[in-house]
Amino acid sequence: MYSRSSESNPNMQDAQSVMATILQNLPRECSLTKIEYEGPRIALHTNNPKFLLENSKILPNIVAQIKKRIVLRIDESIRIEEEGVKKMVGKYIREKSNISDILFDPALGEATIFLKKFLETSNLENMINKLTLETGWKIIFKKTPKIVSTIKAINKITKDSSDYRIQFFKRVGEKIFREKMTSNIETSLISLGGFAEIGRSAIVLSTNESNILLDCGLNDYTNDPLLKFPRFDSIGLKLSDIDAILLSHAHFDHTGFLPVLFKYGYQGPVYCTEPTAYLMYILFKEHVKNNGQYANYDDKDYEKIFSHIIYLNYNIVTDLTPDIKVTLYNAGHVLGSTSFHFHIGNGDHNFVYTGDLKFGKSSYLENAVWNFPRVETILIEGTNGGREDSFVTREEAELKLIDEINQVLKTKKIILMPTQLIGTSQEMIVTLDQLIRQKKIKKCKIFVDGLLSEINSIHEFDSEFLNKDLHSSILSDEYNPFRSRSITIITDIERQQFNSGIVIHPSSMLNCIHSFDYLKRLATDPDNLIIFTSKPNETSIAKQIIDGKRIFSNEKGQIEIKCRVESIYSLNSHSDFNQLNAYISRLKPKLKKIIVNHGERAKVQNFSSYSSKVHNISTQYMQNQEAMRLL
Repeated sequence: MYSRSSESNPNMQDAQSVMATILQNLPRECSLTKIEYEGPRIALHTNNPKFLLENSKILPNIVAQIKKRIVLRIDESIRIEEEGVKKMVGKYIREKSNISDILFDPALGEATIFLKKFLETSNLENMINKLTLETGWKIIFKKTPKIVSTIKAINKITKDSSDYRIQFFKRVGEKIFREKMTSNIETSLISLGGFAEIGRSAIVLSTNESNILLDCGLNDYTNDPLLKFPRFDSIGLKLSDIDAILLSHAHFDHTGFLPVLFKYGYQGPVYCTEPTAYLMYILFKEHVKNNGQYANYDDKDYEKIFSHIIYLNYNIVTDLTPDIKVTLYNAGHVLGSTSFHFHIGNGDHNFVYTGDLKFGKSSYLENAVWNFPRVETILIEGTNGGREDSFVTREEAELKLIDEINQVLKTKKIILMPTQLIGTSQEMIVTLDQLIRQKKIKKCKIFVDGLLSEINSIHEFDSEFLNKDLHSSILSDEYNPFRSRSITIITDIERQQFNSGIVIHPSSMLNCIHSFDYLKRLATDPDNLIIFTSKPNETSIAKQIIDGKRIFSNEKGQIEIKCRVESIYSLNSHSDFNQLNAYISRLKPKLKKIIVNHGERAKVQNFSSYSSKVHNISTQYMQNQEAMRLL
């Protein structure tokens, strides 16, 4: 804690008042051993957890008074050894073969139990409480995914750094609950990347007290450093000046530069949802693997991130700094994607950063949340901000998809679907599998590669971030599209001989290292079909094919595209022009300002102009390296 006396430190008095309120409202039977900051939370450690579990209203009542997040932790002195936990769990779960693994996080005192077959909900809470009391560990049950390597890799990092993380959480908490330097509230946005362009998203939300970095992406489609990396050089912000980094979702254009910050000394917190962390770990690993010595960082650099991550869930208010609180809401874009609602000062300004947004029907995610309590300014994506980006309805898109695929399957040929590794790949896997089950599409194989299978496993593991029906069906084993019998894993595209079916190729722009091999194998047959589900950027091979180019060559040779080419953009993971406008129309009360980012210049210009006229709200788009005053 800070060393200044409480008489000259009003905010410290507040901190002491918070602690006093906690102690006043906790009976002696709670047997507190210590109260510590745990990042944005206040952790209450006890050696009598039974009392608080049986009197479950005590902590919520305190939270209502102090307006801070509280977590209950069992004192380390009464935790049993890990082997003892495994034996204890075996006593409660009759079929021991159902337990595939148990992972431990000593810094938080949590034990995650992997179950091949999930338990009935009616028995779950009772069993969790019993195991928690008998082991001294907070018990979490998770469904065992098909591939667990990523989850175990991150667990090893966090477990090996337990002592460091305990001290790290304390330091973060001390900064969050530090004294305010001033009562004045001035707020600005500074654009470092991702404005009037797609790629390298990075924004600084700055107040008198705080500097919050929103996303930290990298543009992987250029080698020009002035276009590839966020422009941190333009504002002179030291890494130590950044109070926190918030990640809206895992895509590389929002996270790809983050390891560079850790490489050069950033040691602060990174906030995101759990699936965002797992998914970006896979992307970082692939970046290093595919780029070798030309990668922007190595394994050690990106592994540092995971001892600094603080997971946040949706719909929970969290203190970031003395003058900024944040609440995460589902953005509907990809698994774990987030829109951030910032409460600045004492309600002086409410600002929403939507991140990438899907305000429309999806086969595997819930629709983006729009009913925020209050918003004055919104920063919204404009990826599909052109009027030409008004796509057909979901129903029309599915009918076209069914018709096109069935035509090809009748001739026992192949459909190639270039998709995003995270997002449209899962949308298409779930949609196609459901259509096959409904017999609307002829029974066929869906070919995916091993990396996509690993991504799908994160969707199984964090299924609570899927839509409610799919989450429930995965837990109950009623239906799991990611384990469908229709799916066939491609192990080596040079040896694999595709039969008739659908190939999900996780490269929506067809710019990845395997794209030429797929095109060479599939696109030279006039009876095959390529279906694009995402609008490609101007420099991509996909864009050239859609625009009519048919001959391509590289060091592997030359190919001529002879197959048919179709586009069904309604199925992608971004809102179209109409959905973006519908989203803005839903927001109540009426906005005071709209800022548009994340889109090609012509699209954000168009969307900004249209919004100003139609919604009668001040709307503008920013350039990179600009600052805008919010308050």
